[in-house]
Amino acid sequence: IRDNFLDQLILPKVSKAVADWSLRRSDVPLRTLVFPWLPHVGLRMEELLGDARRKLKSVLRGWDITEGVPDDLPAWREVFSVGDWDTMMLKYIVPKLGSTLREEFRVNPRSQDMAPLERVLAWAPLLRGSIVASLLAAEFFPKWLEVLHIWLVQPRPNFEEVAQWYAFWKGVFSEDILALPAVHDGFTRGLQLMNMAIELGPDAPTKLPRPDHNRNSPAPTATTKGRTAAAAKSPPTRLQEITFRSIVEDFAATHNLMFFALWPCP
Repeated sequence: IRDNFLDQLILPKVSKAVADWSLRRSDVPLRTLVFPWLPHVGLRMEELLGDARRKLKSVLRGWDITEGVPDDLPAWREVFSVGDWDTMMLKYIVPKLGSTLREEFRVNPRSQDMAPLERVLAWAPLLRGSIVASLLAAEFFPKWLEVLHIWLVQPRPNFEEVAQWYAFWKGVFSEDILALPAVHDGFTRGLQLMNMAIELGPDAPTKLPRPDHNRNSPAPTATTKGRTAAAAKSPPTRLQEITFRSIVEDFAATHNLMFFALWPCP
């Protein structure tokens, strides 16, 4: 009797409601039409979920990233296998996130617009960590490192401002994202670039190499030749031991960083 009741009265109505559901026209979330029945439909669950999954994919296919993350999307993750969920995100969402970073996001220390990056990071909890890392490695860090390099090759860069800028960007990302190897590598390359600029001193504008965005490993430190050239104008030993990492950490802790040039101004 129960099976007949489900087959003849309930499931046809639920299936029709799912088929008729529209993101723009419907007053209730798709989840509220489907999830309450899942504990009761037994072996029919896959049939019911199949229609709902197809409807959800259709929504994501046409989704505008500027509208944020659909409110009930996180709940749907539980009814997809890990592989199917990743495939759906890679097909319908990740290309849009990449396009947003590539076409709309700019690194501008004077007037930074964070909106495009924030739209992308809003999706991070729904994506595998390696996908987030790949997005940032491909579309964020090349722009970020290029601007850092331009800043460091100025005749008299303000290293206090550089350190504050670095600390700001590390604060943008969650601890989980910062722990991703590709993200950690990107910020490490930035630190190495800054340390190299210190070692080169007034020669940095002509000798500081541009970041190599084809590298899969952190940028190298200054060459032995570069260190030798900088050594002639090196500061006291204690100052030599201060790295940008310690400067930034001190700034983040105290918000009262003082930084002095490590070579005589020309």
